[in-house]
Amino acid sequence: MYKSKSEIPKALEYYNKSLNIRPKINDKKGQAESYNNIGVIFDYQGDVNKTLEYYNKSLKLKEEIGDEKEIATTRNNIGLLYGIQGDITKAIEYFNKNLKMQAKINDLAGMALSYNNIGYVSDLQKDFTKALENYKISLRIYQDIGDKNSISRELNNIGVLYFKQNDFPLALRYYLESLEIFEETKNLQQKGNVLHNIGKIYFKQKNYKQALYYGTQALDIGQELGFPYNIMPAASLLNQIHKATGNPIKALEYYELYILMRDSINNTETRKSAIKSLLKYEYEKKTAADSIKVAEEKKVTAAQLKQEKTQRFALYGGLALVLVFAGFMFNRFRITQKQKHIIELKEKETQLQKSIIEEKHKEITDSINYAERIQRSFLATKELLDENLSSPRGGAEGGGGYFVFFKPKDVVSGDFYWSAKLSNGNFALATADSTGHGVPGAIMSLLNVTSLEKAIEHHTNPADILNHTRQTIIERLKKDGSEEGGKDGMDCSLLVFDFVSPFEGGAQRAGDVAAILHISAANNPVWIIRNNELIEIKPDKMPVGKSYKQDQSFTTHTLELQKGDTIYTLTDGFPDQFGGDKGKKFMSKKLKELLLANVHLPIAQQKELLDSTFKNWVGDLEQVDDVTVIGIKV
Repeated sequence: MYKSKSEIPKALEYYNKSLNIRPKINDKKGQAESYNNIGVIFDYQGDVNKTLEYYNKSLKLKEEIGDEKEIATTRNNIGLLYGIQGDITKAIEYFNKNLKMQAKINDLAGMALSYNNIGYVSDLQKDFTKALENYKISLRIYQDIGDKNSISRELNNIGVLYFKQNDFPLALRYYLESLEIFEETKNLQQKGNVLHNIGKIYFKQKNYKQALYYGTQALDIGQELGFPYNIMPAASLLNQIHKATGNPIKALEYYELYILMRDSINNTETRKSAIKSLLKYEYEKKTAADSIKVAEEKKVTAAQLKQEKTQRFALYGGLALVLVFAGFMFNRFRITQKQKHIIELKEKETQLQKSIIEEKHKEITDSINYAERIQRSFLATKELLDENLSSPRGGAEGGGGYFVFFKPKDVVSGDFYWSAKLSNGNFALATADSTGHGVPGAIMSLLNVTSLEKAIEHHTNPADILNHTRQTIIERLKKDGSEEGGKDGMDCSLLVFDFVSPFEGGAQRAGDVAAILHISAANNPVWIIRNNELIEIKPDKMPVGKSYKQDQSFTTHTLELQKGDTIYTLTDGFPDQFGGDKGKKFMSKKLKELLLANVHLPIAQQKELLDSTFKNWVGDLEQVDDVTVIGIKV
């Protein structure tokens, strides 16, 4: 961008000269670029009408040329301009045009940017739900194409949204994920921004030690780069931390640095202000000196007059002081009585509000507990799991069986586990993570369960079941009132056990194979440990719900289970939990190592080990998501 406003007329002159030359040599692409650049200058000056005029001229030429990527760039500029002006309908219109065109030419990076921009303008309007929805779609696309810097930026954007809603644990989770990637990509400027954001969370939580640690790192990076835009917010944060911890000298030091950086960003205005302040100071200093000189000359005369008047007014002054003091005392008495009455009223009002809040809290708690009982009735029953996973054919011989480690973040959960007997006699078991957690996640989980139950009325193959479930969810959420229909759903692994087929071939085959297992998975993997080796069934990278891959079918994996195999299904809550000495994620790798090292233990002891490991890892931090791990020993 331009270093000073004085450069703008010169730049404008060059672009206009360029516009005079381009048509003569039939350079439409260059002409469109010049229109776009002039639009950027007017945008910088805050002239919205002129900005739109030149952006539209640029767009018209690009459409004539048919340069689809450049068309998308200008549409994004126009959409963002409308969004900043508060015209969200117009902004979304331009971004949606981009999405259709980008989908047509399979421009995934362009689609991700358009979803990001929709999220940005939704955030400007404080529509955090829509902003979050679009940031997450953008994140998934960037993950698919492996753009690490953009992945990290989206994680940071999502963290900012949760911070604005005071959901500090979730904000911290996304900031820390973003920081890990920026450390890997060596993007120092963005790393400094994320460090500052993490410091702000710890400051809000009054964890001043951690806030100071991250704020100092953010400042160090800003000073290393020499970027005032990085230094200024970090200095402001450190000023607040030292004020809060009672260190005024340090607070002043960082406040001065903050002012210095703020002024360096707006250098021209600062110089004008400084000159004006200096002239004012010199004038006031001279005026004060003249006043002192005149006062000295008049002092002798004033003293003589004062001595004569003093005796005359002494009696009147004393009497006036007595009257003023009496009036003051009477007035204080009246104010005190009035304040006492106000305090008594406030105390009564506070007690009443306290009673109301306690009653409301009890009502809400009772409602959530009742909702938890309803949700639990939708989960797989112990009787059904025992019947199919603890019988001799399911693996009870030789220390088999199963465990369910289910630990919701709140009373109700977005995670759920569900099972059913299929029409062909096979046994289905789903482990799923619905969109959201708490009450919204629980409501979504009920929709997901009923959609699964509807699907098994028609299908027995796990891929067909997930395809049918996805279609039901999409159809139902079309009615949620949003412009494009809800994009909620679930990540899920669906296991279908065939305990009958292995025995159809006779006793010899029954000795080799314990069961046939069919697997379909959406974003959640399935792990099988056999002879101390871990086999990973990788999931399809798409949710059971609306997404840009919603027309693709899920995959079915089929394998023969041997006696002694142990199968694990899980949601992302355990691997994504922050904790340990450094406050980092547990990670899937560490969970795999834990399961491999302890697969020889009885299944009930494995559950106890997962429980104690999770508690020790979380420590004093908060649980960030619902957690589900299911183990089945054949």
